[in-house]
Amino acid sequence: MFGPLLVVLLQIQLHLVSALFTVEVLQPRYSAEHGSTVTMGCRFPVHNPFSLTNLSVLWQRKPSRGNEVKEVYKLSKGQEDLRQQHTDYQGRATVVRNKLKMGLSMLCINNVKIADAGIYVCLVHYEGADLKYIYLDVKAPYKKIHFQKRKEKAELSLTCQSQGYPLAEVSWQNEESTNLSGLAFTTHQITEDGLFNITSTLRVKPGNHGNYSCAFWNRELNENTSAHGAVLSLDFADKSTMEKNPLIVLLPICLLVVLVLTTFIFTKLRKKQFTNWYTQKGERRRRNQLSRTLSFPTH
Repeated sequence: MFGPLLVVLLQIQLHLVSALFTVEVLQPRYSAEHGSTVTMGCRFPVHNPFSLTNLSVLWQRKPSRGNEVKEVYKLSKGQEDLRQQHTDYQGRATVVRNKLKMGLSMLCINNVKIADAGIYVCLVHYEGADLKYIYLDVKAPYKKIHFQKRKEKAELSLTCQSQGYPLAEVSWQNEESTNLSGLAFTTHQITEDGLFNITSTLRVKPGNHGNYSCAFWNRELNENTSAHGAVLSLDFADKSTMEKNPLIVLLPICLLVVLVLTTFIFTKLRKKQFTNWYTQKGERRRRNQLSRTLSFPTH
């Protein structure tokens, strides 16, 4: 039913049938998040009784860049025809069948990818033929940032890594809100899913203790995600020295244990003293009562 030149031929002949049969989009532009499910739709006129065998639907995608047109889904005379479906959409794209009788061609795409972004063609042939274009934007926010500290010679290396789309800008600052972005080294790679894998590293010298933060600014989505980490004096300690002299690590631990034990013993002694005092006070009260009883005159 649908040949490679069908869309072009229909565009030439649309003026002959548009007055009788017109396809309308539910909305001209859709936005979906990477990994989610998106449903796009167009509306076409139907009359009772509805005949599924007279209906043919074709969804195609033209990327935002390039000229490669991919077949997303095809229904030919009421029967699903996936022989020419592009491999990118196999197992992910389908049309909601129970909506067709209501005059709705609803394309559902699961596990949305960055490469799914582009221009989609909704073509319907029923009591006439018409098509409309729908735009799909795909975004991937930098939701999770991995913050890591690593000792390198005399310096401490702070690294922030995250994935998203489009490409984000990375900024650094300390707890005094000093902009340290110019001192950081930032690189990115593109993953198989089309995401930007960004890694940014800031080197901190000894003595520059405090809290540090990195922020991923996605300008196109107007989204900002940040991560924080504390730099301590212990982070600059030489591991080899610590292994040779375990007292460097054990001494603070021992002091902490001694402090806890001292607090515990002091609390127990205070409790014991209070108990003894309360017991002695009770004994004195009973002796006084007994003494008054024995000294009371009798007749």
